[in-house]
Amino acid sequence: MDYKSVIDTLSKNKIICKKLDEIKLNTRKNIKAFLGVNTRNEYCFVIAFGKKSRFLRKDIETINEILPDINFRHKKKILLLNSPICSKAKEELKDWRILWF
Repeated sequence: MDYKSVIDTLSKNKIICKKLDEIKLNTRKNIKAFLGVNTRNEYCFVIAFGKKSRFLRKDIETINEILPDINFRHKKKILLLNSPICSKAKEELKDWRILWF
């Protein structure tokens, strides 16, 4: 998971960001986080999970640990996955837009 693949995935889904900066995370997991501004001047928060196994509810806890570190109001929350998602986790992430790369 690199910056270019995140941009390509977002552009395929018609999400164009004028500015997209990577956030340094203190985690050993294969997670990348980005903050950006789209063409409608809405703040976007993008998290990319590069794991090969199923995305579970316990992975939502990892996202919730990252979110308090972000100091601004993000209007669009986007989750990029490389694996299938558990149905219970999908229900908890109703306010997130889930994309696959």
